[in-house]
Amino acid sequence: MTNIEISKVLSEIGEYLEMQGVAFKPRAYQKVAEAISSFSEEIAEIYKRGGRKAITEIPGIGAGIADHIEELLKTGKLIYYEQLKKEIPVDLSALSQVEGLGPKKIKALYEKLKVRNLEDLEKAAKAGKIAKLEGFGAKSEEKILKGIEFLKKSGGRFLLGYTLPEVRMIEERLRSVKGVERVEIAGSVRRRRETIGDADILIISSDSKTAMDYFVSMPEVVNIAAQGETRSAVKLNSGLNIDIRVVRKESYGAALQYFTGSKDHNVAVRKIAIEKGFKLNEYGLFQQRAKREVQIAGGTEEEVYKKLGLEYIEPEMREMTGEIEAARAH
Repeated sequence: MTNIEISKVLSEIGEYLEMQGVAFKPRAYQKVAEAISSFSEEIAEIYKRGGRKAITEIPGIGAGIADHIEELLKTGKLIYYEQLKKEIPVDLSALSQVEGLGPKKIKALYEKLKVRNLEDLEKAAKAGKIAKLEGFGAKSEEKILKGIEFLKKSGGRFLLGYTLPEVRMIEERLRSVKGVERVEIAGSVRRRRETIGDADILIISSDSKTAMDYFVSMPEVVNIAAQGETRSAVKLNSGLNIDIRVVRKESYGAALQYFTGSKDHNVAVRKIAIEKGFKLNEYGLFQQRAKREVQIAGGTEEEVYKKLGLEYIEPEMREMTGEIEAARAH
């Protein structure tokens, strides 16, 4: 299990205990969950090196929580956590995303209105049932409806801070696969957007089949949307969709530029290419010579931007907020 997965389980245990009115323990679980989610090293690696003893040496982790972590790492499940979920069968991770809903309010909504998930919550709020409950009122009900609407608009996006460690871990694993020469994260993750919808990874490999077989068989994969020689797409148990593409070495820079985005930035860069008589796509920068297209750049992003008369533009800046004009002016 990844640090993010372990952190989620421990955090929810703390929330379930808070629902039950248990003193002190909820905060202890929350503190450990927060610490684990920000670790630079995977707990699984620490456990491999030193077992349970190494886990107890991490500040803030006592014997009880160490036992929980060991069980998660060994089995992928935690009996204690499953028991707590059965006692109050609610979709805690979804409901707690609604602004203003803490563990105690979620418990009250379940006990009084049988609210188990976001759908139940929305129905109860629209029917005016929440406003009548003690400790809620009309303002709380309105706030809940606004919170649900916000979640719908965000469309299942993920906070970069939670997602980046998981994507980086997959990136590092791919580096060790036979035949893989280079691995780069692209898309909104590379641009460091605050929230991301999915993740893209580009690789150069002399053995694409091995790389693809490894990628789709990772333990976190719950669904394979596509599997081919040059592209595969999966959904992880965290809910994140990840695409991987095998790219030729001579096209790698062009592909990285293309799949990093943003869309508006790429449209502007392609327009500059057209103005100069070139054609730019994910395979390279091309020029028409003697009735045939010749690739004049594409191995690296730097050479693509240079051929277009631009300074190299860092991924984080590719949002059409003046970076094209700045690059043109050097």
